[in-house]
Amino acid sequence: MRPRRLLPLLALLFSIKHSTSQRPTEDIFRNLFPIQPPHCSRTPIVIAQASTSANAAISRGGMQMQFYIGLHTTVCFRLEEGVAVASNHTDHLFQQQTQSASSWLHTIRLDRLEHHHPVTQRYQFGIPEVRADCICECNAASDKCTAETHQYTQCPEDPNRDFLTSCYRTFLPNQSPIGCPAGSNAKLCCDVKFRPYRNQTYTAVKLEQPSTFATFVYTAYDYSNGRWIEKDRSTIRSQLDGGTQDRYLDSLGRIALSVSAGGRASHQLETGMYFANSNPGGEMDELRKQPLNEITDNNFDRLGWYRMDESGRFHVNNGIVKMEEIHKAKVKNCHDQTYRSIIDAKNYMPGNFNLSRPLEMVYPWIQSARIYDGSQRQVIVTHAEGTNLHITLQVNGDNDGHRLVFFHNASRISDFTGTIIVDSRSNRYFNVTVYGASGKINGAVKYSTERDSDEIFSFTTYVHDLNAANRSMIIPLPAVVESGPRMICMYADEQREEQAVCRIVLYHETPLEVDIEHNTWHEMVGSCPTCNQINLTGLSKYLNPMSWVNGVSSLGEFVMMATDILVYVCVLVVVYVVLTKIVIPICKCWICPMYIMSQSRPKSKRREKSKRGEDDDEGMRV
Repeated sequence: MRPRRLLPLLALLFSIKHSTSQRPTEDIFRNLFPIQPPHCSRTPIVIAQASTSANAAISRGGMQMQFYIGLHTTVCFRLEEGVAVASNHTDHLFQQQTQSASSWLHTIRLDRLEHHHPVTQRYQFGIPEVRADCICECNAASDKCTAETHQYTQCPEDPNRDFLTSCYRTFLPNQSPIGCPAGSNAKLCCDVKFRPYRNQTYTAVKLEQPSTFATFVYTAYDYSNGRWIEKDRSTIRSQLDGGTQDRYLDSLGRIALSVSAGGRASHQLETGMYFANSNPGGEMDELRKQPLNEITDNNFDRLGWYRMDESGRFHVNNGIVKMEEIHKAKVKNCHDQTYRSIIDAKNYMPGNFNLSRPLEMVYPWIQSARIYDGSQRQVIVTHAEGTNLHITLQVNGDNDGHRLVFFHNASRISDFTGTIIVDSRSNRYFNVTVYGASGKINGAVKYSTERDSDEIFSFTTYVHDLNAANRSMIIPLPAVVESGPRMICMYADEQREEQAVCRIVLYHETPLEVDIEHNTWHEMVGSCPTCNQINLTGLSKYLNPMSWVNGVSSLGEFVMMATDILVYVCVLVVVYVVLTKIVIPICKCWICPMYIMSQSRPKSKRREKSKRGEDDDEGMRV
């Protein structure tokens, strides 16, 4: 029984997989659920008469219906019942189609409003992870650290260094001679290594003035046997920057659509540099804006100074020359190879760097902003809100008796909750969630928390669902809505204001966003076993009296030098006296006590021998 139960599921999955190659993603599950028309919005209609063409052969007959349509708004109409629909075609099948189509429910929805920005500059960059490995040398004659080997040059090739790591050398002379012999001039030589932090890359693009496109979705429904059936469907994209655009809505070519805009959209991204995360699969994340270098710039206070070349290797832009300017280091103790290092730049690790939020989180009017993945030559900004477009509908035919009949669904709202917010960019809006809402919803902001207080601002929003639903939305507010809680009332379009749902809404204000980066010194220890070694050449320099007076250029320095020499002489005399008169005798007493005894025994024997010899001489005389 279990394999039999799996057969319908497998057949369904196979049909879905087979359909993905032929239809867009949003159409895959269209036939799996009951079809239902969208919520029809209330729209004022203006009836107009079309002008007559000088060439009667191509003249369009019929009445024109003009109205304004907003973003995500749906307008619904039917052909007037009982009126024959004329056609220039004589085909009987076409006559049947047009007569049955007169009972269809036709809907037009302004589905998308987009800005297509051309890309004039593009490059890839990363956030570098920086490490400076330095050595300190006191010996001026050493070839381990010289300007020739470390100034304005790259590091030698190293087989242990990976492909993503780039390395530059810096030479920092005239360091503090702490830990060096007197009179030495310490110098610091560094290998500064860069690699992309977490191997993450970003794509930078420069945007220019956009073109505006509106996308309409036309759908025709027929109600048959207790359910809705989709009879016709088309998607129309119109360019709004030029003149009026004419299109046919239906597949029969009877309903003509004309679109015009009174001007540009109310919001538009500024021209300039933007960037997005580059994913391994080639897809781009949301677009972001932050101080960013153009492709010809080299500002280390902006993003984009650590770039990827055509071969995929990362490098510091003009790093061989600029590295001496941005890398700073100072010695703590040259003998111990301790030092401090810092990069005079922003946006690197280890340090503090903060990537900006995606544009759709910064600007409430943006629904999405992404680099078009195909060629990366276009950026598409999809609007979450926009101005109304002027629409003209005309039914083509020889008879002027048929008309379009428009209607709308009733609106409703059960309750709402929300907060008045001023974000870190000083955008002031009402973040509201409506419950059991559908259609056109009106609202009013009161002066205080009392329901009877004066109204200081009114607004209208839409819930584009036929069935009551819960929806969250953002409603812009003017500056007159100041700090403090307010009473806000909301009611459906068909309701009176006395029937409004009123709630006290709290006020929340976020401080201005200040992102100031503070670079810090990083204490490190170098490794150079062959540095600071004492040899005969270095020792002979200090034995030369002429080297003692090097650097003496004033009377005060001469007095200090003479005082130092006198102190050194006095110290040597004291040390000599202590060693010869105190230390050495004590050591002899304690270390070699038998030495004195061994010296005293031979002396006594010699005395006895000499005494015996004298006695023998006296005996012989007697």
